Amino acid sequence: MDMWTPPTVRAAQKAARTVTVDEAVDQWVKTAGHLAESSRRLYQSIRRNRITPYLSEARLDEFSRPDAHRWVNEIRRNHGGLTKRNVDAYKLLHSALQAEVDAGTLDVNPVQVRGATQLPEREEKAVPSLVQLQTIVANMPEHLQAGTLVAAWCGLRSAEWQELRRSDIERHQQPVGADGVRPADLVRIHVDRQAHKRAGEWTVTLPKGGKTRTVTLPVHLVSVLDEHVEKYAQPGRNGLLFPSAKGEQLTRQKFYEAFKARAKAAGCPKISPHSLRHFAGTAYAQVGGTTREIMDYLGHSSMDVAIGYQHVAASRPEFLATAMAAMATAGLPGAPGRSEDQVDDDGGRQ
Repeated sequence: MDMWTPPTVRAAQKAARTVTVDEAVDQWVKTAGHLAESSRRLYQSIRRNRITPYLSEARLDEFSRPDAHRWVNEIRRNHGGLTKRNVDAYKLLHSALQAEVDAGTLDVNPVQVRGATQLPEREEKAVPSLVQLQTIVANMPEHLQAGTLVAAWCGLRSAEWQELRRSDIERHQQPVGADGVRPADLVRIHVDRQAHKRAGEWTVTLPKGGKTRTVTLPVHLVSVLDEHVEKYAQPGRNGLLFPSAKGEQLTRQKFYEAFKARAKAAGCPKISPHSLRHFAGTAYAQVGGTTREIMDYLGHSSMDVAIGYQHVAASRPEFLATAMAAMATAGLPGAPGRSEDQVDDDGGRQ
């Protein structure tokens, strides 16, 4: 006697007889609610290159573990072996088919290949030294200097800091100290959005992974940001902090071109704007930030890691930001990157 199954499950299983694996992945990428728009574009690119050519005719209900093994071997053979993109493709396929299991379309997930997420030891990321960072910033166009520093010392992605507005800045006046001097204001940056320009149109969304965060501005940047805002920011609470000459968000390409030219002149041609996040994470770790604090600080997310890390104690971000400011102003040994007598153009992939 056949085991009874709910009508919805039977309907899903029937539909699977006409759906291909590639179509299932395409549908998951289009409908998964937690994906940022940039992630959807990336996953569709991965699908077109590593899934569609191999699994466009494979029926979903017939796809088996041996089929998954053969597919992993094929993409490794045709796409460079043990690469991050091949691992990403495997994780994408696994996630899409796990959604089919959750929906009742499949009984089990056939994408279970031991070692499929294995990668060779990662190359060291290219991180600018403190001296290199200072040189790059000094040579950047004046209206881009503060944004470069915010990216480096606050760990913001380009699409995040380029969308910052006056209303995203929270500041608190500090009490006068025992020496009779009032310290710089406590300034926090609310990272609630990112902006991307596609086909001439700006799209504003939540930050990558849907994770918003608040970052404390290191005290050595308070006056820098104040001067920039007074000179370059748009008026009003909704005014952009770092507008372009056209009065809109600065495009990533414009900043990339300006930054890469200065990085090359500073003797570190492999450094990119994204290296500023590596600098920030390294600096935060070196002054004592825990793994959890660093992930919260950077707004880190991935396909595997759930979003929503525990919040750190209220005073901890201010302590770490103060320590980072001390590193910047004192030029502490051990600051991120190589020391000035070791500067070369080595560095791993971003």
